[in-house]
Formats: sequence, structure tokens, C-alpha cells
Amino acid sequence: MVNVRLIFFAICIGLAFPSYGKPLSNQLWPDLDIENPQLTKNTVMRQCQRSLKYAPKELEAWCEKAYKMGAWEALLYIGYHTGDGSRYVNEVKHRAAKKEHIAIRKLAWLNYNGIFIETNLAEAARLYNIFLAQESDTSEFMLRSINYNLAKIYTTLEDWPRVIEHSQYVIDQSVGDGSDALAKDLKAKALSKLSN
Repeated sequence: MVNVRLIFFAICIGLAFPSYGKPLSNQLWPDLDIENPQLTKNTVMRQCQRSLKYAPKELEAWCEKAYKMGAWEALLYIGYHTGDGSRYVNEVKHRAAKKEHIAIRKLAWLNYNGIFIETNLAEAARLYNIFLAQESDTSEFMLRSINYNLAKIYTTLEDWPRVIEHSQYVIDQSVGDGSDALAKDLKAKALSKLSN
């Protein structure tokens, strides 16, 4: 009797979930026509990003379309999908050479994390400093993040005065999210190294 109830319960649950799951899947992966001329660059780029998780077979089509519409960041997703990020790296380098602010930051990020290229902390630091020196409307969160990355880079490179400089920026710009605690640790390490 118990087994019959469990089987009945399992069947009911199985029948119920498709009706609940469908609206959620439509939100996560809307059924859009890639050939629709009314699609905006932002919509196509969102489909490119989502396809990495929800529709990998459609990723290249959506991302190529986004790229052709001017969203060059779509090449990053193609690189993640194929394992070959050379197009993205070349695009970022080309744009950074033209002094495009976002491209400089992204190239620094690639060098810092070793994504599609070999890690080069000295180059990442150089590029992050160029980014910080340019006038921009960069958010405070991004500035704190970049200064923290620079403090970590300079810790690895053992440039203690610069570790102190960039960690102090993070400490001074603290918003109560705990990020200053990590910066304080880096600063303390740098001060310790300088006093030895």
C-alpha cells in the first residue's frame, strides 16, 4: 500500500513540474527568432551570454550576431565556448591600442588572470595604471576593485610602497563591505617587509 502511494505521489509530482518549469525556462532562455530585425544589440548580447549556460549549440550564432551588431565583448563568450580566445584577445589589444578605456581595463584583466594569454602581472599593473590615469566615469566599486588588484599584483612583485599606496586607497574608500580588511592585511604585510 505504501509503495502504491509513493508511486502515485511521484507520478503527480512528475506531471506537475513541467507546467511549473516551462515559464522559468522561458525566462532563462526566451524563444527568440535570431533573424528578427527588431532585436536590439542588448537583447542579442543577452542571448549570447545566456546561451553559454542554457543553449550552447546556439552560442556561436547569437554571439556572432551580437559581434556584428557592435558588441565586441561577445567574442569572449565564443572564446569560452570554443576554448580559443584569440579573436577576443586581438580585438581587445586593437581597441586598447586606440586608447579605448574599457579595452585597456579588459586587457589588464586578461593579463592579470591569464585568460587566453599567459599571466603577465607587470603588464597587468601597467595597464591598470593607465586605466586609472585616464579621465572616466568609472564606478567607485570598480576603482576599489582595480586598486585592490594592483595591491595584490604589487605584493607578488614585492613592490611594497605601491602595495601600501593601492591598499590604502581601498581602505580609504571602504563602504563597509569588508573589502578593507583584505587591503589592511596586504598593507600590514607590506609595512612588515619594509621594516625588515
